[in-house]
Amino acid sequence: MTGRRRRVFVSLRLKLLAAFAGAFTIVFAFIAIWVFQFTTQTTEQGLIEELTQSARGGATNIDAAVFEELVTTVPSVGGPTLADGTGAGYPDSPLYLDVASSLLDTRRVVTDAGAYSYFRDPSDGRLYFAASAGYLLDPQRGVTYRVPVEGFVSQTTYAFMERGLSETVSEPPYTDEFGSFISAYSPILNDAGQSVGAIGLDYPLDYVDEVQTQTRARLLPVLIGSYAVLFLLVLLLATAITRPVKRLTRATALVAEGNYEVDVSQLITTRFPDELAALADSFSAMAEKVAARERSLTTEVQRLRVEIDQVLREEAVVQLTESDAFADIAGRAAEMRRRMREQPDT
Repeated sequence: MTGRRRRVFVSLRLKLLAAFAGAFTIVFAFIAIWVFQFTTQTTEQGLIEELTQSARGGATNIDAAVFEELVTTVPSVGGPTLADGTGAGYPDSPLYLDVASSLLDTRRVVTDAGAYSYFRDPSDGRLYFAASAGYLLDPQRGVTYRVPVEGFVSQTTYAFMERGLSETVSEPPYTDEFGSFISAYSPILNDAGQSVGAIGLDYPLDYVDEVQTQTRARLLPVLIGSYAVLFLLVLLLATAITRPVKRLTRATALVAEGNYEVDVSQLITTRFPDELAALADSFSAMAEKVAARERSLTTEVQRLRVEIDQVLREEAVVQLTESDAFADIAGRAAEMRRRMREQPDT
C-alpha cells in the first residue's frame, strides 16, 4: 500500500500575496521601463528638433559672402601641431571674427552646444573646418581653422556633414572619443542659393543623462510608495478573503468529528452573497443530511441489535433443547411423572 506523500502547507493568504506581488512587480517594472524610455526618447527628440531649428537659423544668421571670402582668401595657420603643418590655430582675420561671432550668437541660443562651420575645398574635395564659436570662449576651445574634418569624426558623421552642405540634417545620438552627442548640420547659402559651406551644432548628451537621473529620482519613490500601498491593500484583501475560509475550515473540522450542531452558514455573513456564502450553505446542508443519515443509521443499528439479540436467544433455546443433557433431563422428568402417577394414593 502506497502511503500519502507529505506536502508542505502554504496558506491561501500567502499564495494571494505572492500572486499579487508578482503581478504588481511585472506591471510596475513595465511602467518604470516605459516611462524611462518615453522620457528619454521625448527628451532626445526635443533636443534634435531644437538643434535642427537652431542649425537652420544659425546658418541663415551667417553672412554667406563673408564666409565665402573667408574660406577662399584666408590661409590656414601653419605650425607643428598637425602632420601637414596646416590648421594649427585661429587666423587673425576680421572675416574669421565675424563668422565666429555669428556662431557664438547661435551657441547662446543652444547653451553648451559646440557651434562651428565647415566647407568643401574644391581643390581636393575634402571637408575642412572653418570658424568656430570656441574661438571667442575663455579659454579658447574647439576646432581650429582649416583642420581636415576626417581627422576628428567617424565615417558616419562625415557622411552626415556632407549631407549638411546641401540640406538641414540631424545625426542621431552617437559616441566618439570626445563624448556622446546629438548633432545637426545646415547649409550656408549665398544669394544665388548655392551652398558655400555649412554650420554644425554638437550638443552633449549630458543633459539627457541628467533628465534620466531626475526621472529615476522622481519616478522610483512614486512607484515604491504606490507598490507599498497596493501591497498593504492586497494584504488586507487577502486577510478578509481567508478569514471566513479559516472559520469554514474549523467548522467543517467540528462536523467531521461528529458535532453536527454547528451552523456553518452563519459563519459567513455578507450583504451580497458570493461563492464563499454558497459554499457555507452547501456545507451546512451537507452537515444536516449527514446528521439525519447518522440518526437513521443509529436507529437502524439499534433495531438490528434487538433483532439480533432475539435471534441469539432463540438459537440458544434451540441449542439447549436439542442437547443430550437436556434430553436426559427431560427423560428423567417424564419417568418421575410416570412413577408418581403409578403410585397408589395413601
